[in-house]
Amino acid sequence: MRFRVRIFLFALFLQNTVNALPAAAAAAEDALASERERYEKAMAALGKGRWAEYEQLRPGLDDYPLAIYLDYNQLIRQPGDVRPADALRFIKRSADSPLPNRFSGRYLREAGKEERWQDFLAVKPDEPQSVDLKCYYFRARLAAGDKQTAWDGARRLWDSGESRPGACDPLFNAWLQADQLSDDIVWSRQLKAFDARQSSLMTYVAKKASPELAPWADKLLAVYQQPEKIRQQALPPGSAYSADIASHGLALLARYNPQKALQFWTQYQTELEFTDDQARQVESAIALHGLFARTQDLSPWLHGALGRLQDDGLVEIRLRWALREQDWVALEQTMPLLSADASESEVWRYWRAVLLERRGETAQAQALFAEVAKERSYYGFLAADRVGQPYSFNHHTPVLDDATAGALKQLPVVQRVGELNYHQSWNLAHSEWYYLLQASDDKTRNRELSQLAAAQGWHRMAIDAASRAQAWDALELRFPMPYQSTFKENAQAQQVATTELMAIARRESAFYPQAQSPVGARGLMQLMPATGREVAAGLGQGKAGSDLFQVDYNVLLGSAYYRQLLDRFGDNRVFALTAYNAGPHRVLRWRHEPGDGVPVDVWIETIPYKETRGYVQAVLFYNVVFQYLMGDTRSLLTPAERNALY
Repeated sequence: MRFRVRIFLFALFLQNTVNALPAAAAAAEDALASERERYEKAMAALGKGRWAEYEQLRPGLDDYPLAIYLDYNQLIRQPGDVRPADALRFIKRSADSPLPNRFSGRYLREAGKEERWQDFLAVKPDEPQSVDLKCYYFRARLAAGDKQTAWDGARRLWDSGESRPGACDPLFNAWLQADQLSDDIVWSRQLKAFDARQSSLMTYVAKKASPELAPWADKLLAVYQQPEKIRQQALPPGSAYSADIASHGLALLARYNPQKALQFWTQYQTELEFTDDQARQVESAIALHGLFARTQDLSPWLHGALGRLQDDGLVEIRLRWALREQDWVALEQTMPLLSADASESEVWRYWRAVLLERRGETAQAQALFAEVAKERSYYGFLAADRVGQPYSFNHHTPVLDDATAGALKQLPVVQRVGELNYHQSWNLAHSEWYYLLQASDDKTRNRELSQLAAAQGWHRMAIDAASRAQAWDALELRFPMPYQSTFKENAQAQQVATTELMAIARRESAFYPQAQSPVGARGLMQLMPATGREVAAGLGQGKAGSDLFQVDYNVLLGSAYYRQLLDRFGDNRVFALTAYNAGPHRVLRWRHEPGDGVPVDVWIETIPYKETRGYVQAVLFYNVVFQYLMGDTRSLLTPAERNALY
């Protein structure tokens, strides 16, 4: 009997506990909703300077994840009134977020402008990163009596090829008045300004030269203004200044006339003594600009120079020049100049296999193609098509257990990201996420964060975390498939593959609707406003501006623009994707005349812009990955694209 009573009581306890769970969850949701509303009101009060209202709202938000954002916005509105102790307290409290750097930058600039040097050093006792804060820092050190540190900092700041901010002027004036400037520093800055192509700065710095240095400073300025007349300058072999002027002048001349620069370099090598660094500077410049200009006259010298310089970047430019010209002999001769690491990269293993095939060494070529085809990449898929192998995806789906996911959700930074997304502060949320990822090299932890972000619908964050974790085989994390109905609807309307639109969006924005490039491209498919307006007008959609950040509208215009490019270039996706990235006019410039065309792999490999070349390869590759994930037929290139000449 007693045992049955215990069982009954235990069952009653469990029932009450189960009944209490939904009630507790509902109460937590209500509390969070209340905090969110209170937070928005507090931010609005701060924005309008209603301090009394803010002071009433703030105490109830101490435990809200975004409380530090309230404190930040309060402090930056009156940085001059913030005591160092309060500043340090905030910096410590928000240490796991991007806010300390933002706040300290504003606080220190205000303290520097007001010459509150003790406050400055109390908050930042060590040297800052930004140039203007460095200037304030060394002024603060000087005010504190630490002249040695101040003069060392002034020298390093002054010796630059770029102009310095006005905050540095009082420091430089004191440094100059203390007679700390030497001809070595003057000459060093002149050379840096020369390389940075800052002629006004060169003229200013030349005025600081001693009577002994002044003639050399004048020669350097004359060579900068007319590098083609460098041989008219007297550069005696007994002075180190001569080699400086010759090496910098020839590197500049190579930009405009690499043949003339090589001619003068050959002459100067018999007249002056150059350091290894100076010789490398000149020969690198001649080689680079000669390669860009495809200067045939340099070819006999170029091979030896590339061997001396051992610069994979220059060698690869030469290899692509040979590919563009279909000069298989030059390609084979230049391949051995690659470093061991570069030689084993997918791209050059693929082209070695092509060379073997052209030489008739079919078995060796097929074996090398088969090895490259094991890779999940653009070149791996190209190679697989060569030998008729299925594409390798090497796909692995990691599993995130509930306990780990629950622990991650409790991290303050993850809670802040969630709340910032809720309040549509998307860029702040991404800043928090970026800061979190940069703080750790733990691949397992970053992969788990990627899985959590994917589950929350934070697509770009999931991609970023997967990349940070090097979780290359976790295709669902690296290639999420959001906005399916939008992509499918517009793909059908424009008669293009859904996966192609997704691949473009994945490359352009990593599925981040608020993405904006430095040049102003906007939204999921990164449309420039002018392009958006033009396409919108053609669709009868009116003007396109901030609407480009809306997913449906962006994909509507982006898919229509892609369709226009396909129509313009005969449904050839290689040309259309190149035009999407670099502009249709460049496709017209880069494609060969009829009768001079090259195979598709050669044309893509020799697209002049590295960024565009990588873009086309990536979108074609991404398209295949999305085809795989969606269960579609997989093909890197259509038969027409594969058989065409470009």
